[in-house]
Amino acid sequence: MKMICINCPKGCELDVEKSSDGKVSVTGNACPRGEEYGKAELVNPTRMVTGLVRVAGMRKPLPVKTRTAIPKDKIDAVLFAMHQTTVQLPVKIGDVIIPGVAETGVDVVATANM
Repeated sequence: MKMICINCPKGCELDVEKSSDGKVSVTGNACPRGEEYGKAELVNPTRMVTGLVRVAGMRKPLPVKTRTAIPKDKIDAVLFAMHQTTVQLPVKIGDVIIPGVAETGVDVVATANM
């Protein structure tokens, strides 16, 4: 499988393969982070998710993000949870808005003060 590493600005073109014994090999990386990224992307891809949630009584939404990367197959559920959420002010950067979103164990946190 060919992929572009997104861990640094170099954007190495990785060739990632899984052998019959389950061992994952990565070539094309210029640094160890590329090897880690390629293996993780093949076995368990994850992503940070950003979005907006409603603020009670205001038209301006609150920007939020997951505290850490979540499994890629949970993105839709996380976005749905964000869409269903309304917060009360005041909110500070880092406040937990949705704890353990979509059964990931990862919190959604505020990225702005309001």
